Amino acid sequence: MSINQEMAKQCKCCGKHVPLPTVFKEYNGTIVCPTTYSNIMEYKRIWKDSGRRPSGNVRKHFSDYVQQIVETSIDKNEDGTIQ
Repeated sequence: MSINQEMAKQCKCCGKHVPLPTVFKEYNGTIVCPTTYSNIMEYKRIWKDSGRRPSGNVRKHFSDYVQQIVETSIDKNEDGTIQ
């Protein structure tokens, strides 16, 4: 198995990529593909701009994986607003 195949196992969305990515990024210790990394950055930007967890009509455009990564890394209050 190639190094890229091994690295791709660490990103949950890579089963959907054809071909597999050749470059990977790291976000808070999690190895992700460039597509997931871009989505993480955009979801986090939206959250920070609004000051709270994005509404459902925004969240539906981001995978559960992206939402989980951002929601566990962002400093927030119990109600989802940013601290």
